[in-house]
Amino acid sequence: MDDQEPRSAPEPSSAARDPEPQPDGSRRDRIAGLGGVAAAAAVAAAGVAVAVELARSLQPASAGSIRVNGTTHQVGSAPDTPLLYVLRDELGLHGPKFGCGLGQCGACAVLVDGREARACITTWTAVKGEVTTLEGLPARWAERRNLPPARAATTLHPVQQAWIDEQVPQCGYCQSGMMIAAVDLLDRVPNPSEAQIRDAFTNTPPSAHLCRCGTYVSIIAAVKRAARAMS
Repeated sequence: MDDQEPRSAPEPSSAARDPEPQPDGSRRDRIAGLGGVAAAAAVAAAGVAVAVELARSLQPASAGSIRVNGTTHQVGSAPDTPLLYVLRDELGLHGPKFGCGLGQCGACAVLVDGREARACITTWTAVKGEVTTLEGLPARWAERRNLPPARAATTLHPVQQAWIDEQVPQCGYCQSGMMIAAVDLLDRVPNPSEAQIRDAFTNTPPSAHLCRCGTYVSIIAAVKRAARAMS
């Protein structure tokens, strides 16, 4: 036993060795690996979004038409497309605005057979009557007053003219919907009191008309002015 050479201690396993500083390249590889996982997750999320958008784009178009501002238009949008998108994107009308998308601010308001409707929550296929936007108010008034074509082309609706005379808009974003609400009110109540005006703009379903600039006093004055001009 004594003449045998002493055995050297076994090499520690790789798990037991003290961790040695890894070269910069290895650290970069590990970091890149983590970045790759994040990138893969981002790509997957983007793929889901693209798939959702593709599914929406593949919805069958509804073969139908809609009458807006005295003209019948063919519509190619999907049946569940909000009326607001058809008016702005297909017909190029810029009066109704996208505000909240929930029918709670009134910026998208239009007339449907003379009554206010919120275009952002109304599908275009649900509309059975004629739609009037801000752009169609002059022709609507001209027809009501039996004005000759030459005069009709240069005449504003009294509500629009009152808005100018009273200098109502500040930023102006909500004012199309405000004027639509005023026309609806004055068609039903030709000479409204201030209480009736306030009620029409605050308590008419589905929600009040909102103006972030706070032009409500000027709006009331403009509605009263328009009422006098329309009488």
